Amino acid sequence: MSDLSNSTVLAAQRGDQAACAAVVEALQRPVIATIFRFLGPRYRRDVEDLAQEVFLKVFRAIGKFDPQRAKFTTWVFTFVRNHCFDVLKRRRLPTSSLHAVDPDQPGRDFADRRELVPTASAENQELGRRIGEALALLGEDQRMVFILREYEGLDYGEIAGVTGVSEGTVKSRLFRAKESLRQQLEPYLKAGA
Repeated sequence: MSDLSNSTVLAAQRGDQAACAAVVEALQRPVIATIFRFLGPRYRRDVEDLAQEVFLKVFRAIGKFDPQRAKFTTWVFTFVRNHCFDVLKRRRLPTSSLHAVDPDQPGRDFADRRELVPTASAENQELGRRIGEALALLGEDQRMVFILREYEGLDYGEIAGVTGVSEGTVKSRLFRAKESLRQQLEPYLKAGA
C-alpha cells in the first residue's frame, strides 16, 4: 500500500474537504479489510460503521499528526488497531468450551457457514474459510501483526509503530502466528486440497 502524499495530508490537516475525501478514498479499503480480518465474520454487518468511527477519530486528531514521527498510514493503522481492541473489550461475547463437559456428549462446532465470502471457486472458498477460522484462533496481538504484514503489506517498522512494540517483538509475533497457522492448516494442506 502506498502512503498518501504529504501535501494531501497537510491539506487535510488544514480542513481541505477534497484532501479529506482523498484520505478516505485511499485508506477506506485497507481500513475496512483490516477491521474485518481482525474482528472476523461475526462483525460483518458492523465493519463499515466501525471504519467510519475510525475515520472520525482520525479526523478529530489529524491536527496532531507529525510526519516527522511516522508515516500517515502507520498513524491511521494505530487508530484501527486501538479501535478493534476497544470493540473487542466492549462487545465480549460469552464463551463456551469447544470440548464436551460430559465425555458422552459430542463437542460443538460454532462455525457459521452463512458468513462465507463469495469467491471464484469452491476450493478458494474452502481455503478462505479455513484461513479465517485459523486467524480467529490466534491471539489478538499475533492476529493484528499477521494481518498488517501479510494482507496490508506494512513493513516491520510500520507494524512496530502501529502496535507500540519493538521490531523484534513484531518479528517474533509474526513467526508465532505463521507457525500456529501452519499447524492449524496442515491437515487441510496435506489432504491435497
